[in-house]
Amino acid sequence: MTEIFDVICIGAALVDMIAQVERHPESDDEVFVSDLKILSGGAAANTAYACAKVGLRSVFIGKLGKDDSMGLKIINDFNAAQVNTNFIKYTDEYGTGSAYVVLNKDGDRRIYAHSGAANYLSKDDIIEGEIIPTKVLFLSSLKNLEPFIEAAIIGKSNMIPVILNPGMLIIEQGFARIKELLKNVDVLIMSEREFLILFDINGDSLTLNLVKANSQILFDLGIKSLIVTKGKEGALLFTANNSNLIPPFIIDNVVDTTGAGDAFSAGFIYGFIQNRSFEFEDLRHNVKIGNLLASKCIQKLGARYGIPDVDEFKSELVNL
Repeated sequence: MTEIFDVICIGAALVDMIAQVERHPESDDEVFVSDLKILSGGAAANTAYACAKVGLRSVFIGKLGKDDSMGLKIINDFNAAQVNTNFIKYTDEYGTGSAYVVLNKDGDRRIYAHSGAANYLSKDDIIEGEIIPTKVLFLSSLKNLEPFIEAAIIGKSNMIPVILNPGMLIIEQGFARIKELLKNVDVLIMSEREFLILFDINGDSLTLNLVKANSQILFDLGIKSLIVTKGKEGALLFTANNSNLIPPFIIDNVVDTTGAGDAFSAGFIYGFIQNRSFEFEDLRHNVKIGNLLASKCIQKLGARYGIPDVDEFKSELVNL
């Protein structure tokens, strides 16, 4: 009997090198790094990890360099969280990707990402028999659109809900180029900045009305739910007929916002899998779970250390 997974996450797995500094350097400047940590990362990989940590049967599909040290670290960290790695692809041509994160004392960060092998995941690497035994497909932050489009089409044709958290690598390609992907997505999760850039909106903040004025084109493509995350302001939830701002969980000790969006996605997926409903109140509850997991993530350094284990997570859900 074929095993049914809760979620298959497709995208990049990288190794993050996180440097802590007092301040970011100016031009032709140098700053002292007070601490340097090397952690597994990548948006889809972080979400797969968080899903597994809170008790979901989670799978990751992406491409790594074959037998290189960074790739081995990623696999070992997945195994520790019981993320299924059987469908990961490998290449001899490119090394495993990496990201360089610089975090100042105020939590302001700069990220330089080298996708490496991750960006060479191809349409041919997406095998229907591997991705249909799941309740949800999750796609995130890969510049190469072809494997995402292939996976989304397979998901759609097999009535598997497809959730996309695009990231800037996709958004910066422009609406016309990513339209074919969006046509095969059920839930679109975007940051505020991604929405502003996708729709070429001036300013740095979104309101319910501003999103409403620009989002109908997404619903016309067939997207059932749009979520725009706004950091410390919470998240905006939209369907074709309803909208709401869901407030965040207030915490005092924000350490690092790296991976907050990936944790939000994992929390949303956890809620969605319980009933796979597109009813507004169910979606609203799922967003609250996303906000909860994001609030846990940002209290620790890196994208993964703050993710609670399943028992702690379920105890938090009781009071949600």
